[in-house]
Amino acid sequence: MGRRVFVRIPFNEEQLGRLKALADGYGDEMIFRHVRELPAEELAGYDAVIGNLNPECLKGGTKLSWVQLNTAGADEYAKPGILREEAVLTCSTGAYGTAISEYMVCMLLMMMKRIPAYLQNQKDGIWKDEGNVASPIGKRVLVVGTGNIGTEFARRVRSLGTSGDPGASGRKTVISGIRRRSGICPEGFDEIHSMEELRTEVSKADNIALCLPAGSATFHLFDRDTLLACKEGSYLLNVGRGNVIDNSALLDPSVTSHFGGIWLDVCEREPLPDHDPLFSVPGLYITPHITGNYHLDITVENILDITMHNYRAWHGEGTYRSVVNRTLGYAG
Repeated sequence: MGRRVFVRIPFNEEQLGRLKALADGYGDEMIFRHVRELPAEELAGYDAVIGNLNPECLKGGTKLSWVQLNTAGADEYAKPGILREEAVLTCSTGAYGTAISEYMVCMLLMMMKRIPAYLQNQKDGIWKDEGNVASPIGKRVLVVGTGNIGTEFARRVRSLGTSGDPGASGRKTVISGIRRRSGICPEGFDEIHSMEELRTEVSKADNIALCLPAGSATFHLFDRDTLLACKEGSYLLNVGRGNVIDNSALLDPSVTSHFGGIWLDVCEREPLPDHDPLFSVPGLYITPHITGNYHLDITVENILDITMHNYRAWHGEGTYRSVVNRTLGYAG
């Protein structure tokens, strides 16, 4: 007897056709609806959910044996009591590396090349040379969180010409990573360090990229003291979770002026209220959590690939990808 599957990821018609053909091959019934919540009595009739429903409503999924998220973040779904202990929880870690890392390189270069100042000059009708600029070549780049997104960013920074022959400064670019435990250095990195070395490493880095998941260990990891421990004039990017940085500390001019520029695609409070004080902080650039959305077609295709792989695993063919460790709250 086939299983019943609820799908809410906004795949296009061709992608939905591929997913439905897979389900049909197993004799499963697949229901497509783009809603955020389902009544408990309706959810009780499904064996699996593909897509992010409201975590609280999943408590009504008394038959659920598999939930596939369309996000890489999974902390809200990993909390005790949300899913049955027997249910497998998988996420879309690995789908967003291309999209997010491209934004990261874009925003890093934008800040280093003083593009915001030139855009403001154009708006004001001013022809003005803003002076010297910076380059990541020959600098020390620190990636805090060496998962898919952090690794993809490291690869793209290296592709700018940051390996091999030293840059004009006479210094070879060093791409360093920080993760929970040090160990073997992943491909694309020159060094790897543990979280215990964070303060030392941020004091040396010219560019700092935060690609961390949410969790008790990462909450306000970058508080006022850690922010001020960063190398003066460095550039800071956050694409992981908004609460990794204590956003209230960014309202202190002595903190933000310490950096060459700060870019946030994630904030502690989302959405930020209109006219929030953070919007007016000099040297702080904010985008509304758009890097990990569905704006790039490659991202959606990657999510579908992970989903179809895990669908087969759900039917006993192979092993699951991007399985969420419910203790940690993320895949790993």
